[in-house]
Amino acid sequence: MQDEFENIPGVVSTEVGYTGGYKDHPTYEQVCSGTTGHTEAVKVLFDPRRISYQALISKFLINHAPTVDLSHVRGGQYSTVIFCVDARQKSEAEKIIAEKEKTLRQTLNVNVKGASKFWTAEDYHQHYYRKNGLGSCSR
Repeated sequence: MQDEFENIPGVVSTEVGYTGGYKDHPTYEQVCSGTTGHTEAVKVLFDPRRISYQALISKFLINHAPTVDLSHVRGGQYSTVIFCVDARQKSEAEKIIAEKEKTLRQTLNVNVKGASKFWTAEDYHQHYYRKNGLGSCSR
């Protein structure tokens, strides 16, 4: 998802990391073990004059597999979660998800939560697809 977001005009920067857990400075191995409560995430900084929050959420729902429940995979770090910085973002994300569910006539496996401390992932996780010649993971 990092490369998908980074290629959107108006996105200033992206960073891969871990959030939503209870251990400080978690490592990838710890997160994968399922003992930290973290979710792997992409932090997206954007210029709201160039792209809206709603457009970013819509892009996420198009490029991710929101109808597939990934919470059981490995340590649960692949759960689909939108972490919001405020109540407005939370409300907008929930509205977009509800609209998408109505259109698809299917429940999306997407959680919406308040943002918590974000821990930057190890360098080898940053731009993983590009570094490993895998292209993009978009659908």
